[in-house]
Amino acid sequence: MRDATDSMDDETFKVYLKHHLSICERADMVGATHHSLDIVRKS
Repeated sequence: MRDATDSMDDETFKVYLKHHLSICERADMVGATHHSLDIVRKS
């Protein structure tokens, strides 16, 4: 993610940061992660 944010221009980074901070402030998102594992079984 560092490479992606480092390569953003200032305006794009401002939009990204606004979105990121809005997610961080949501109580219903506490504990949510970008790293998850779905285990499915084909029947």
